[in-house]
Formats: sequence, C-alpha cells, structure tokens
Amino acid sequence: MARLRPVDASQRKLLSAWGAPENAGKPIGVLATTFTLDTSLFEEECLARFAGVQSDPVRDGAIYRIEREERLSSLICAVVVADIHHCGGKRSLRWDLLAARPASGVLHAKISLLAWERHVRVIVGSANLTDQGYRRNQESFVVLEFDQNFTDQNLLEPLISYLQDVLSIASGPAIPRAQRLLAWVNANLPKDRVAPSKGIQRRVVLTGPGRADVFSQLVAMLPADGTPTEAHVVSPFFDKELRSYGPERRLWGILRQRGQAELHFHVAGEEAIESKRWRLEAPSHLLDATPKGRAGVSASIHPLRVTNVPTDGGSETRPLHAKTMTLSNDAWTLLMIGSSNFTSAGMGLSPQAQNYEANVVYMLRAGSSDKVRKLMGHRTLRGGNAVDTGHDVDFVPAFDSDGEESNVPALPRFFGDALMMGMDPEYFLLQIHVEGEAPPRGWSVRHEALTLLDHASWLGAGQPQVFESRVPRDKVPPSTLTVNWGAGANVAYWPVNIISADTLPPPADLPSFSLAALLDLMASGRPLHEALREWLRRQPDDDDTDVDGALELLDPHEKVDTSGFLIKRVQRACWAIKELSTKLVAPVLSESAMAWRISGPVGANAVLEALQKQCDPALPDELTFLLCELLCQLEADAEEGTLHVEMEYVGPIASMQEQFVAKVRERLEKSLAASSPQMQAYVRDATGKMCDGTS
Repeated sequence: MARLRPVDASQRKLLSAWGAPENAGKPIGVLATTFTLDTSLFEEECLARFAGVQSDPVRDGAIYRIEREERLSSLICAVVVADIHHCGGKRSLRWDLLAARPASGVLHAKISLLAWERHVRVIVGSANLTDQGYRRNQESFVVLEFDQNFTDQNLLEPLISYLQDVLSIASGPAIPRAQRLLAWVNANLPKDRVAPSKGIQRRVVLTGPGRADVFSQLVAMLPADGTPTEAHVVSPFFDKELRSYGPERRLWGILRQRGQAELHFHVAGEEAIESKRWRLEAPSHLLDATPKGRAGVSASIHPLRVTNVPTDGGSETRPLHAKTMTLSNDAWTLLMIGSSNFTSAGMGLSPQAQNYEANVVYMLRAGSSDKVRKLMGHRTLRGGNAVDTGHDVDFVPAFDSDGEESNVPALPRFFGDALMMGMDPEYFLLQIHVEGEAPPRGWSVRHEALTLLDHASWLGAGQPQVFESRVPRDKVPPSTLTVNWGAGANVAYWPVNIISADTLPPPADLPSFSLAALLDLMASGRPLHEALREWLRRQPDDDDTDVDGALELLDPHEKVDTSGFLIKRVQRACWAIKELSTKLVAPVLSESAMAWRISGPVGANAVLEALQKQCDPALPDELTFLLCELLCQLEADAEEGTLHVEMEYVGPIASMQEQFVAKVRERLEKSLAASSPQMQAYVRDATGKMCDGTS
C-alpha cells in the first residue's frame, strides 16, 4: 500500500516507528493495547521490526520461525492487550494476548510501549494494530521518546500507571510478565526530570471508568490568559443523536461565551463527479448544538477526502480514522492527538459507557504569527473548504464501525483463562478455567474441528471450574479457541497463553541434530538462525538429513571418517560441554530466555540427548565419563554463583537450571550402575557423591 504523498517529515509510515533507533541496544520488551487486532500484522511486521527479525516468514520458513522464537525468547515479554470483542487470531505462543474486560465501555486506547536497553519509545495514536490501521487508513499518532539523557516524567509516569490499570482489567499468567517490563522501564530511566516550561508542552489525557472526561482534563490544562475562541475536530465517528451531555454541547461550553467563537468539524467526505454533491460521513445534528440567538458564533463542516487521495503510488481510497482536536485563541494553541472519537463514550461523558482512551496534548503559548505554531497547524490533518450544508450535501453518518457501540458479541465472563500447561509425547495439555454462571443455552469450546469442552460434558464432569483438555500434537499448538453459545448464534474467540516459557514446543520442521552439528551451530558467533542458514546451505542435498556429513571439511585428512573413534567422540563431546556451560551462565532477562537455552533446538536438552546418542552402547564408561564431566562443570558454575541471575525473578530461572542439573545427575546415576569399577571410582573422586550406582 502506497503512503500518502508527503507534505513534510511529519507524514511518516507508522510501521517505521517500531524499528530501533540508533544505539538503542538490545530489545527488552513490548506492551501494546488495541481495540481490534490483526495477529499476523503484529507478529510479522510490528514485532519483527522491534526485535530485529531479518528473515521472511514466506521465503525462509523454518529459519524464520527459529529466528522469531530465538529473538522473542530473549525478551522480558511481548504482550498485547486487546478488547474482549476482538481478541483472537492465530499466533506464536512466544507472545501473549490478553483480553480486556472493562466494567464500562471498551478498551479503545492505542498505546505501544517499546523498550530497548538504552531507549524507550511510546506510540500513542488512532491506529489499531491491524493491516487497515497501519497500511490503509488516514491515521494520526504521536511518538514519545525516552532515554538516559532525558525522560519527561510528566508523560512517562502517567502512561505507566495507566498501563497498570489496563492490565488490571485482564487476567492470566502474562500479567506478571507485563508488570516486570513496566518495572524495568521505571527502574532504568531517570525519575527526576521534566520538560522545560518554555516551548511546546506535552501532557497525556487518559480516560476510563473512574477517570475525568477529556474536556475536564483539557480545561485544567488551559492557560489562565483566556478561553479558546476556535476549535477544530477531526473524527470518523459521532453519537447517533444530539445529547444533553454529549461532546458537541460540552465543547461549546468551554469556548468563549461572549463574542466570536468558531467550531470546525473535519469529516470524511466524498464528492460526486457529475453532480458535485458531497457525501459526508457525519450526522446532521453536529450543527444543531450551535448556540442560538448569539452574534459572532459559527459552526462549519469541512470534507476530508477519502477517495482519490494522492499518495506516492497514485490516487487511492483512504478511509478516515484519525482523531484530533485543536483549541486556540490569539495567545496559545492546544492540539490533542489520540484514540478518542468525538462521541460520548470516546470523550468519557457517557453515564453508560466510558471507554479506555489515550491521547497526547501539545500546548504552545505563542501568537498566531509564531513559526512553531504555524508548523503545528500545517502538520494537523484538516479538510477542505467548508460546505454549504443547506444545499447539495448528503449526511451518511458512521456510528458503529469502530465498535464503541459494537454489535459484535463479547466472550461471556464465564470463560476465564485458557492456558497451555505443557505437553507429553502425543498431546498439548490445556487448562480451561470457567467461573460464575454459564451461558443459558448450549455452548462449546473448540480448537479447529476438535471440541474440547461443551455444556453437556461440563455438566457430566460435575461443573468443574478447571477442566483439563488435550490437543493432539499432530495439530498446530492452539493459540486461539473458538467459543459458540446461544445454540450457535454467537461466536467469539478465546486466546490461549502459556503458563510459563518452558511449556512451549520446539519450532517445527527441524531435523534431529547430531552432536557434531550441534557443536558447529553452538560454536558460531552468529545468531542461531544465521548459523542454521549456513549449515543448511552446506548440506550436500536438500533431502539429506545426515547432519554429520554437512560439516565443512577444512582439513583433507578429515575426509577419512573418524566420527566413530572414541578419542574423537570424547574430544567433540568435551567441546560441546564447554560451549553449553558458557551459554547457560550468560545473563538473561527472562524465564523464556533460559527456557530457550535449555529446551531450544540447540539447547541443553538437545546437547544432552546428542551426547547420549553418539556414545557406543557397548562402552558404558564413555557415557558415564561425559555425564560426569557435564555435571561437574554445571555444579562448579552453580557454586560460583554464575548460574544465578541477580534479578527479582531469579527463582524461576534458577529452578529451570536446577531441574536440568537434576536431569543430568539422574542419567549419570543410571549409567553408573553399568560402568566399570574404575569408572565408578573416577566418578566418586570427581563428584564425591556417587559410587556403585547410588547417590
């Protein structure tokens, strides 16, 4: 999709904001909120840019999945919170999808917090995390940058607090992961700095149940030297009727009450080619709130073209989805950009529904001739000349397209959390949590064509609050379940999240690596996906899975097959043990990073299995010796403290490491029983614990 024809540098591609700035360091984590969601757009475009994924999901197949898993595993978290009405879609279980269930209204805020080692970026705007929002619509957004040099706490602190509030209306094991990311941001940026009082001031306007409405917050920000005399509103959606408490009357209430006052609405419009008649996506009552019997007041509607919009690829149809509001007088101007439609719910005015909305305000105290003020005006989306609404205009308002009053059924509260608990050799193991009153008519929970739970089986099991279910591993890991209720009349999606990182299955489509191949991959200084790409390139045949033959032969004498020689095997195994130990003690940010190092395709478990596979069953001392060397190396690291990461969540990470050490010890004990007395004595001297097959 082509971009809008650039007027200035402010018109930028929204996806570009997900790429790391210069010298930002390694990615740390993502927390994003959205009303509607396209999981493929977030995963393959947004998240890939943030994490620095270079491979292509279509062209590179398994290599892309390896790179995605590797990069995402290194993050504290990657979490999206979406409104319960639109929370579904197939995805990698490496990132979490949480359903927000507001007590009032919907989760409509669009906030993306991106954290790198030395930089934090927050995107606030009108665009949902969808292909439509990021590639087609006319949207507005703000990018807020924070680093060690400058962090405006007037912006960051309320945003972090607000994201905590959003997490409180969701549930599931991803909540602590998201909270850790917010804690990391709070701990790693300076806390005692605010923006200077001169120049453009920035503030946030955040709404939701129990919070002040947009207009009350704006009034509190206005300078004391005069009320606004002019207002401009850009919005794609409006209330169905004029309300006594609605935004039209409220806005007129804060404009100048005596003398001149102007209100301009900029709405989506399409002009008929032949009749020149305008089709406006707005209700006619917008002008009905204009004060009557008062001189100097005016209200006008300006069409903002959505067809034949000039872009760098030609003229295209670009629906309006931006939301902005400008207030000004001769001495100052205020611009608000964000998610709030000009509706009662969007502005936090409705007694029935107060949406979660996020907006950023730019405030400048300067006269109308000021260059910076003029630049702010030029960078604001505006319509063309005002139309004569008494002639040649058709009002075709849009009310529900963005879902504030959506007819899309929400997943009933009866359906709580769907959790991936782990797997056995044949099945993925799920837990389905339900609570409260079940839907009144028959319901079912399915993964693709497989029914996991329905009303009858739930009743037959005694109406449990936690139901265990299994999905065959010949299917893709379930990331979203489908729920039907009301005799099939209603359908909603139910996201599945992992209970912990070590429950994830390894990426598909990978061969079982030999120890030689594992050593080759581990010894590479490049990321795993790059090393794997090179390894695959060296395969003698695309269908050949003999990884031993794929290793590059640098010495002509290596063309003699020595892989079966005992000394060669032991030498190679010792190299693998050293590489494995180095990787296990390197610092990590999260449990998922350690789980990847232990259970990933080139992880500790893979090395352990390859060690055992390469050993000659007729020589039990070989396996016993190698397991003893591995155990001694791991325990030496543990005694020095290098296995433990000094973070608040060190417990789960240390537990994963300890479980692997216990696994090695168990295999050593089993192998020791068949070993020679000499090897048993060696193990006794090396470990001081094991002898004659006992511990």
